[in-house]
Amino acid sequence: MKQRRTITNTGTVSGKKDRILFFDMIRIICVAVVVYVHSQFDLLNGVNQLIFSDGYGPFNIYPAGLQGYAVYGMIFVSGAVLEYNYQGIERFSEYTQFIFKRFIRIYPAFWMSLILGIILFPIVLQNNLWEVLFEFTGFFVILGKGPGVINIMGWFIAAIFSLYLLFPILSSFVRKYQLGAIAGILILSWGLRFVILTYNVIPLKLFTYWFPVCNAFEFCLGIYIVQMRWYPKAGNGFPSVRRLSDLSFYVFLFHIMIIRVFLLDVEQLKPLISLDNMLAMNNLYVGYSIYYIQMMITILIVSWIAMATDTRIQKWILQRESVKKFLIS
Repeated sequence: MKQRRTITNTGTVSGKKDRILFFDMIRIICVAVVVYVHSQFDLLNGVNQLIFSDGYGPFNIYPAGLQGYAVYGMIFVSGAVLEYNYQGIERFSEYTQFIFKRFIRIYPAFWMSLILGIILFPIVLQNNLWEVLFEFTGFFVILGKGPGVINIMGWFIAAIFSLYLLFPILSSFVRKYQLGAIAGILILSWGLRFVILTYNVIPLKLFTYWFPVCNAFEFCLGIYIVQMRWYPKAGNGFPSVRRLSDLSFYVFLFHIMIIRVFLLDVEQLKPLISLDNMLAMNNLYVGYSIYYIQMMITILIVSWIAMATDTRIQKWILQRESVKKFLIS
């Protein structure tokens, strides 16, 4: 595999590595499944019976249906990609630089999604103001009052950032104990999910959403396969696939609010998106299909705008002299 990025002996990253097609494809597929589930396209009943299954899978470890596996697939890819790109984080300065890069990678985009949610649904401001503001931390889910008031996908910020914070420790642990580490983490992670989801000792279903131990196995499995080099090593030489993989993060963050607009027929947008208008063709399948396509195109456009804006924000931050000095210190 041709390498364009090297890891220095201080753990900092220079240059660029080839992206792996396998990881980009998994990310795209997982996000596509999540969006399909939330969009509730009701005409493909055979497909929906597989994807929209109720309850939980064997031993209550995974939510039933592909959506549950898709979310954990995203966590798996996150662990794998981090291990692929970062190694040897040992000093505190290296750790703070790593966390800073992860922070600017996800939080500006998340904050944009919340601002859009407030614009589309200003009624959310009638909720407890402290809770609305707390959602901007990405850890609203820890309050136990739901995944989010403005953007219900916000729970994933708490889940993934908690794992980011632990990444150097988990990476080192897996590297040292290898298969033994994976087996131990599997027992701990799956065991905790089994207990919580089976016996509901206390109302902790939301706890499994974000608590690092509950998500550690899939994250560490991604770390492990990269350390063992047990993954397809073909580089992603397809610009369109790379771009779509980048876009998928923004689709994941923004799709639910666009879907709410369409499913609720927001009053001010009714002339543009009303399902009644679509069904006026007297053809249920055609009407729903056009409505669904219109929804998906809107999600992609909004996500693309968010990605372009976020790219500019990140570039502006990284070009600050103080940030440059911090990242090379």
